Amino acid sequence: MTERTQEIEELAAEIDRLAMARPHAASLLQAFGPLILGRHRWLATKQGPTGTFPVDPLKYQGGISLMQQCRLLLPEDPWQEAGIVIAEAIEQGFPQFAEDMRRLAQRIGEEQFDCFALCDAANDNDQLAGEANRLGLEPVSLHLFQRFLIRLILAKRAQDMKTTLAPLSWKKGYCPICGSLPHLASLREQGQRWLHCSTCSHEWPFSRLACPQCDYENPQETNAFFVDGDKENSVFTCGKCQTYLITSNQSGNLRQSHADLIALSLAHLDLVLQEKGFLPMAECEWNTFSSR
Repeated sequence: MTERTQEIEELAAEIDRLAMARPHAASLLQAFGPLILGRHRWLATKQGPTGTFPVDPLKYQGGISLMQQCRLLLPEDPWQEAGIVIAEAIEQGFPQFAEDMRRLAQRIGEEQFDCFALCDAANDNDQLAGEANRLGLEPVSLHLFQRFLIRLILAKRAQDMKTTLAPLSWKKGYCPICGSLPHLASLREQGQRWLHCSTCSHEWPFSRLACPQCDYENPQETNAFFVDGDKENSVFTCGKCQTYLITSNQSGNLRQSHADLIALSLAHLDLVLQEKGFLPMAECEWNTFSSR
């Protein structure tokens, strides 16, 4: 068994273990598990950079993300290949979209669909609706496909840039690569807080007391909520911007857990905090109860 195969098997086993340990999150893990596995498996095969992404150290250290400095989504990225990975994962995890994803994967394989063109116009809802109509797909299924395909390509970019960015200083609460806010924080050695990007999966260290959303730092208005006696997991809340961030204590773990799996398994905390009037720092498909 190769090291890569072992990692995939361990990740699949972790999904199954969490589904058993936290039955309230089993349906979420079943739905999003194939996307997590597909992304991990695909990224493991894509070790070399696709293009060159120049970083201005002064701009970067001043809080200007890489996405603001250069174009991160390139036509030459492996869009069609990645598109099939995402379509197959959604088909497996979301039965209601299975027929749409089979049809889409077939179109991609026959080169009758341009994944890059769809994602290059990510903010054009009219174009997406028109494309869904042309393909005979539900707009919601095509939108889900678009979102996760963009995330996969940006995760590839984050993987490419990790070594380049490591020695540079970043002090902001939004992602230094794509500018998105975190959907999870983890506490590691000596209480250092790491933030996990909701879009590209990049992670970076950040002040433990400050709010990543608004930079507010006041012990009287930023708190850590613990639910049901769970001392390993908590929720950071900011009284100024009324947002929250789920936080997992990983300081005693020899091996870091997968951030998306942690977030999915703790989705009950999203519900608790939103019932208290707080909003998630980064909206994900599994934590937007208040907007439904």
